[in-house]
Amino acid sequence: MNNITIENIDIPINGEDLFLKGTIYSNSNTPVKAPFIINLAGLLDHRESYFVKYFTEKFVDAGFYVLSYDYRAHGETKKQTGSRWDRMVVQIFSDIQIVIDWVLTHQSYRILEQKLILFGRSIGGAIILTQGFLNKKVKVLIALCTRYDYHTTRIKFQEEIVQKISPKYFLKDDHSNNKRILIAHCKDDNRIPFSNLAQIKKHLNLNAENVVQFEVGGHSFKGHREDIFDASLKFIKKI
Repeated sequence: MNNITIENIDIPINGEDLFLKGTIYSNSNTPVKAPFIINLAGLLDHRESYFVKYFTEKFVDAGFYVLSYDYRAHGETKKQTGSRWDRMVVQIFSDIQIVIDWVLTHQSYRILEQKLILFGRSIGGAIILTQGFLNKKVKVLIALCTRYDYHTTRIKFQEEIVQKISPKYFLKDDHSNNKRILIAHCKDDNRIPFSNLAQIKKHLNLNAENVVQFEVGGHSFKGHREDIFDASLKFIKKI
């Protein structure tokens, strides 16, 4: 990422000897106050993964502050927790609340009009449509290729875990959804079936303009990343 200012941060988890490793990105043209995006990675990805870095750079160039962090069992944070993400998946989801509170507390002087946005793919999208959905301090939720129900994964999680990580159990039909939520998926996604998009759209009662879909592109939106960025930027500018 050329000409980008990198501020490495540690986000403490109270009650645990653990810091989530993260980075805040900006550049010389970033306003003193600007909207703040938390960019959430997919499963087994981290803040240096290509997909994360691609959108981080795009949003920074568009005038946003961007924070990306490594989940438990991912990236640099893995050095503290080990790599068994499946044993800490509930905490991986709930940690976003701590990250949101950290941003609002320690970065409030940078956030324009409290405009806090969550953007993420795959498990990042599921975190957004569960814990992120519950947090009304978040103004915009952009979830890409997100699973609706974790009963459908190859790994068979215990029922109590499924209910803590499935958007199915968190989402509600609310009048604010169409002002707040944008979702996207590719029909040929070989990791999370396209049917999940329709399930989420129906549950949230989303309008057509809140749903972006492509015939091809797979799980990483190959060939459509610029389209995803443009749709996201257009949606964010409405707030």
